[in-house]
Amino acid sequence: MRRPPAVLAALSLTAAALSVFVPPAPRAAAAAAGTVRLTSYNICGNMCAAPPYDRARRMAAVVAEADPGGWDADRLFLQEVCEHQYRELLDRLGPLGYRGFHSATLPGGNPAICEGYAYGNAVLVRGAISDTAELDLTVGGEREPITVPCVLAPLADRATWSCSVHLYWDDGTLAVPEADRLAAQARAWLDDGFAVVLGGDFNHSPRTDTLSRFYLPERGDGAHGTFVEADESDPEFFDPAVCTPTTTAACRSGETTFGPKKLDYVFLSAPHVGTATADALPLDTTVSDHNLLRVTATT
Repeated sequence: MRRPPAVLAALSLTAAALSVFVPPAPRAAAAAAGTVRLTSYNICGNMCAAPPYDRARRMAAVVAEADPGGWDADRLFLQEVCEHQYRELLDRLGPLGYRGFHSATLPGGNPAICEGYAYGNAVLVRGAISDTAELDLTVGGEREPITVPCVLAPLADRATWSCSVHLYWDDGTLAVPEADRLAAQARAWLDDGFAVVLGGDFNHSPRTDTLSRFYLPERGDGAHGTFVEADESDPEFFDPAVCTPTTTAACRSGETTFGPKKLDYVFLSAPHVGTATADALPLDTTVSDHNLLRVTATT
């Protein structure tokens, strides 16, 4: 609430995962006890160049999400981030125990922002990374590859694959098969006993075919996924045309994150989550054209 595949293109350990582990921030004990905090943010790092967008403010906003005295996130799912932005974040967050993985979609990015560095998506986690995977979801016809960086690291003492997602921005013709590939890989990980968290800009509204691949079947409209969406249980943002708060516990709706639409989500594997809530923060137009999404979940 707002308040005042399954194609595995590459599977490799990153240098970040192999670096010397720095002890996590003090709240790690609380995370191990079963409460986790997550942040998903499309920081518009390839397109938002002209004022009022501010690179320093963009970096500071992400760093603040990891501040032990602030939100103290266990996971940061970032989309539209240039590689040099990611590396700066990793340098600044490394002393707090964060490690990460960046996946490139455009090798050169936008020269106005990426400065010749690759552009793509990133996931940062607090703690030791044991494995990484880059999922190639591209089906053909996209204007850029659709790749998803994933890391395997403990979350609340459970081995968890965490992926930063950015699906294609079309009518669903390409995004639906991309979502099929992502959901299939997630199911494979679940079958192997891992928990899975998918955070990011899915570029489609809750009741579309694209999102049906992730919501639980009981959420209706053809849903056939295995995930709880963090903002599905907040009656303040139920779609009144399809969900009645007095008779419905969860709804394929939620707070908007991009203008009048909800495009940003955090999905948690249903067998491994107790409760989940989400807040879309007020839009910071110096950072991005998306709202930052914060999630609290019990596991």
